[in-house]
Amino acid sequence: MNEWGKGLVLFSALLSPLAMADWLLDVNFELTSENTKQSVNTSLSLLPGEETVIFGTSLEEGNSNRELVGSAELLEYSAEEVKIAFTVKERLDDGAWRTIISPVLSTGLNGPTSFVSTNDASKEQVKLQVEVTSV
Repeated sequence: MNEWGKGLVLFSALLSPLAMADWLLDVNFELTSENTKQSVNTSLSLLPGEETVIFGTSLEEGNSNRELVGSAELLEYSAEEVKIAFTVKERLDDGAWRTIISPVLSTGLNGPTSFVSTNDASKEQVKLQVEVTSV
């Protein structure tokens, strides 16, 4: 491909709404266990290559307190697709962290996608829904 052709491809990618910088990531996280249901909704912007905390929350369950932290990292983006790595961790009683989920999700502009995970041993279900929207 000649230089003119490369420039045309780059120019057309820049005109795509997804290639523009003015978009938000909408996140809906839900954790359901035997006795509780916790959900977090947030919207934020992500910068490529930087891990961003999307939520930090505490949940009281009986006599214990669960601390959850969710983060996201924009791995790749193009005119058609955004690839984001998510991690949700829980602080254990001994101070260590347990990873609850760590999926990599791909989506396009206004194309919601979701991830569901069930852990039969701990009787937990996790739902993660994400959507990239323009501002």
